[in-house]
Amino acid sequence: MKIKPIYFILPFAILSLLLGVYAGWLRLGWGIPVVHSQAIAQHGALMVGSFLGTLIAAERVAMLKNKSWWLVPAIFVSSSPLLLHVSPSAGYGALLLGSIGYFIVSTRAYQHYRFTGDALLLAGAIFQVAGHLALYFTSSFAMAFAGWMAFFVFTIVGERLNLTRFLPVTKRDHWELLVWLGGFLISIFLYHKGYGIVLTITLIGIGQWLIKNDIARRNLNKKGSYQFLGITLLSGYAWLMLTGVVALSNNGSPWIYDAILHAFFVGFVLSMIMAHAPIIFPSLLGLSIKPFHPFLYVWVGLLQVSLLARVLGDLSQSLSLRQWGGLLNGSAFLGYLATIIYLIIKHKYNHRNHV
Repeated sequence: MKIKPIYFILPFAILSLLLGVYAGWLRLGWGIPVVHSQAIAQHGALMVGSFLGTLIAAERVAMLKNKSWWLVPAIFVSSSPLLLHVSPSAGYGALLLGSIGYFIVSTRAYQHYRFTGDALLLAGAIFQVAGHLALYFTSSFAMAFAGWMAFFVFTIVGERLNLTRFLPVTKRDHWELLVWLGGFLISIFLYHKGYGIVLTITLIGIGQWLIKNDIARRNLNKKGSYQFLGITLLSGYAWLMLTGVVALSNNGSPWIYDAILHAFFVGFVLSMIMAHAPIIFPSLLGLSIKPFHPFLYVWVGLLQVSLLARVLGDLSQSLSLRQWGGLLNGSAFLGYLATIIYLIIKHKYNHRNHV
């Protein structure tokens, strides 16, 4: 029996997540033991590149027949030990190389399917390369932020379009989305020139478009995992819009920068991961199950409430509120993934006992 590549890659991706969350808690000032000081400075790279980059790349290559493409998520996840045990530039180089491989995969997918969603995924892949390129040459997360942000916006919107392409979305709605996305790209260049209002308007525009046209609202009338998916997706879209609102108050303060960063990456991006995890993880592992338990709502609710506390802590410059919000953010996401893993293991154990 051949072991799927994901069984080797996923544990290291989760380890990168653990290190990233741990580094985030240290950066907030929590007095926990410093096991690896290098992780503190690499919090962003571990979370965005080593964990999320690996997970998204693995999801893409899992659909391909040629198993050699698994080298792409393997390169992404190799960035974690390189960042911590070799040098930051070596880790950034791995992220850049992985993003180039992901761009090639996305190009092939677009050439094969040519859906609008695949075109957006390809655009997202280009922005991921740009973000990691900026990080490699500047070693500045602030310089990489715009590319990373565009990568996740285009990737998530592209994925949602592909998953809901059979819904009756009019040509006018499609053009509206493209206008919002085009405006978003322009806003990235204008943001630090005193035109933050453009970013605010476009993020709110993209968010409301997703709420209006995605299947999420229809899922609210269903039960179980479908309703959970709808609620979690809508919470993510709401955070995308709130990111735009927070961005309006930008005054160069590191407090505001932290609020924008985490409203987007935790509120929008991690909410999307939580929404899709019951589908993504079993699919990657080759299991025909959809792990769900109502207790998952506890973790999703905790993430939303604690993130709101963190953002309010940033806006009011309350260190304690920011610290507790950050601590509970990480705890909620880790608790959520632990519950998903438990549900998968439980299903496999019960299935084995009934065979």
